[in-house]
Amino acid sequence: MRMLTITALAFSFTALATAQMREVWRYVYMPPQSELYAHLNRAVRLADGSLLLVGWVETPTNGHDALAIRVNPDGTEAWVYQRDGASLDDAFVDAVEAGGDLWLLAQFTDAEGYRYAEVHRLNQSGQPVQIYALSRASNAHLRPIRLTFGESWQPAVVAELVQNSESLLALYEADSFGYVFLPVGMRPWGVADPNPHFILMLGTRASASHSVDAFSYFYDVAFLRYSGPAGGVDIPMLATSNGMEHYWVGIQSEGGITGEDVVVLAYNAPAAMRWGYRYSYQLHDDYAEDMVLDRRENLHLLVKTVLWRGEPFERHTLRLATFSPQGALLTDTELVPDGAPILSGLLRLNDAGERYVGVSAPSFFARLNPSGQPLWRQSVPMTLEALFPETDGSVLTAGILRIEERNEWGYWRTYERLGAIKYAPNGDLNADGCVDDADLIAVLFAFGQSGSGLQADVNADGVVDDADLLTVLFHFGSGC
Repeated sequence: MRMLTITALAFSFTALATAQMREVWRYVYMPPQSELYAHLNRAVRLADGSLLLVGWVETPTNGHDALAIRVNPDGTEAWVYQRDGASLDDAFVDAVEAGGDLWLLAQFTDAEGYRYAEVHRLNQSGQPVQIYALSRASNAHLRPIRLTFGESWQPAVVAELVQNSESLLALYEADSFGYVFLPVGMRPWGVADPNPHFILMLGTRASASHSVDAFSYFYDVAFLRYSGPAGGVDIPMLATSNGMEHYWVGIQSEGGITGEDVVVLAYNAPAAMRWGYRYSYQLHDDYAEDMVLDRRENLHLLVKTVLWRGEPFERHTLRLATFSPQGALLTDTELVPDGAPILSGLLRLNDAGERYVGVSAPSFFARLNPSGQPLWRQSVPMTLEALFPETDGSVLTAGILRIEERNEWGYWRTYERLGAIKYAPNGDLNADGCVDDADLIAVLFAFGQSGSGLQADVNADGVVDDADLLTVLFHFGSGC
């Protein structure tokens, strides 16, 4: 009888569970008028578990206003900070938490139509402490790119100054946010994860012989160039680091007969390349979506692949490729076999190194097993823009929610609302809708096991222990 039970349990967990999470709370931002739209540029998880959502909101008279919202750990709204510039298209584009305060990077448009940037320093209650206007030349556009950290972990801004059709890279450092123009001759695209050793900036430069080349600039130290063998367009899209002196850059690269490829370059800062890899799945078009680094320095790359051969024609898929610290391709797994043309994805790690993927079109998030396949997947009613796996197994999500409401004439209308949802484990390991003996037995038989991708590891901390057992017991009988 015991062997029969174990066999049945093993069989039940070979199928993909469709839900192992429950919705804890849902926050929806309501603009001043229901027909107005709000957009999310970035979500930041704060030290106390709150979420800071930054972006813009439409206004009836003046285009977009810059918008920042703090959502408490229980899902209630703490405050809204909204600012209007002199003209249209205002937004907060980035934010960090530093020195006990919140730093928001804003872009505005002046009365003459030129773009400029500000840094708004707020206290934890959402009140402005100081507003810094970033210097720029007259008759020039200043495009803010990213808030990062410079020396002594002080906030710094990377921006692009465009004047007389020339693009210049500018770095603004606290305290006064005075700027330095960097004579590197590239158009900036992005910045790697904050690192106390080097600020790694990404950009491109055009040439007559190589179309567009990708550049990686280790601030004030080294300048590295990549040009693909096809001599086409190479754009650095992603970058991460180990917090020390190892960096990884993901480049979108034209590959000739292989179509669009993803090139991964691994560096020892500031100038030594350790390895490189050109990823191309069966000569189809591949696009870099996201990448993360685990504690063993394995690199996990999320790729959108468009399959042009076979049926159905033009099939959009998501794949997960894992590389060893030496650059060997360890696994290459298909996560989404058939998505919409707007298919996109996010890749995240929790503190225990468990991998989570967030997908839009179709919209869901999932926890992955060691081979890269989902242990379970949770559908979400939103276009996912942010995903935060928590230490207790819960997951914070943020993005654009789809809400259907009946209007005053009785017709249904679909609204898009900026919002966030928190999910937590519900103890239903086999996803049969009932937390019962089968779920309890699964935890008991796996009790004490450690490792990655354990189905009975409810809180995803790498070990099946009392916390997982208590979660199942707490929800025992739910849904039955």
